[in-house]
Amino acid sequence: MIEQSVFFDESNEKSIKISDLKPGDILIFDGEDHGISLLIKKFTHSNVTHGALFMQGGDIAAIADAGTGGIHMHKVEEHDGSRFVHVRRITKEGGFGEDFDKTISPVLDTARDYVSQDLPYPYSDLVLLAMILIYKDVSDVSLKQAAIIKLLKAVTAELKKIIDEKFHDGKHTMVCSSYVYQCYLDASKNNPDLKINIKNGDADFDPNYKAKRSATLLDLYAEHAAEYLYNTESFASEKDEPVTETLDEILDNLVNKEEKHVSLVKGNALSHAIEEFLKALMNAYGITIKNVKELIENAKKQQAMFVTPNDLYCHTTNTESIGKLMLYRYEDVYTP
Repeated sequence: MIEQSVFFDESNEKSIKISDLKPGDILIFDGEDHGISLLIKKFTHSNVTHGALFMQGGDIAAIADAGTGGIHMHKVEEHDGSRFVHVRRITKEGGFGEDFDKTISPVLDTARDYVSQDLPYPYSDLVLLAMILIYKDVSDVSLKQAAIIKLLKAVTAELKKIIDEKFHDGKHTMVCSSYVYQCYLDASKNNPDLKINIKNGDADFDPNYKAKRSATLLDLYAEHAAEYLYNTESFASEKDEPVTETLDEILDNLVNKEEKHVSLVKGNALSHAIEEFLKALMNAYGITIKNVKELIENAKKQQAMFVTPNDLYCHTTNTESIGKLMLYRYEDVYTP
């Protein structure tokens, strides 16, 4: 098993009840201690893997969130033994006062609109893991290059399947990886106070970073393309062999358990795997790509919109902690 990283300090969070929640509250769920969830936690140095919006309290409490099945509402209730959920609430200097419910209503309207559109949402935990590997500096984790290539191939295949099955009639997904962040961002067009501000996010570029190596897989891919002066439509893999291992086997083999430092090396096989994943992702956004240079430019634009659950938890500058509680989320879709 992979050892867990040092997580965000939760010692200052107080225990709360579901009755303490307000519509518009940001809910961040703890992840599980195995498989994809554990890797997401390890690569983001956190204990959280999922975000949701609290939509309503009262007799039937409900949240809105996104998953491979799309964007839906689900009933929730307090339940000992369920996963911990960390609750944050947007704020501003001086506070929103008694106008909070009225101020936050555009966020809830936006959330309901996305639910009613039945908008496709391709960011499964597996796709989120791949995006973290592409966009975030995970150099502190010793990764096996061959396993990364196999993982990206597997994720690309899943992403293409999701697109084929759910992206039709001109539909494409929201640009932001976080449904919660997107709802607040849309509402902030008419009220800037509703934009969630993120500082030092998981995919943020650090201008003070002076290392000689590429910081992310996207950097590595761009560096490889620059060696060709971007004069290539794509990187062909010399041996584009099918993936025969199971996903669990790939994930278990992703992190090198023996060596502390393994540098990833530029090469056509890795660049091809990165490229195919990014092309599928751009397809989900409805973005047409003609060449490598356009792919890199658009990928960097999307990198700026990549928000992880951990960002919502501990990288925001205008939300406050309300506390934490154990919530059970019902799988069945709830329609008010």
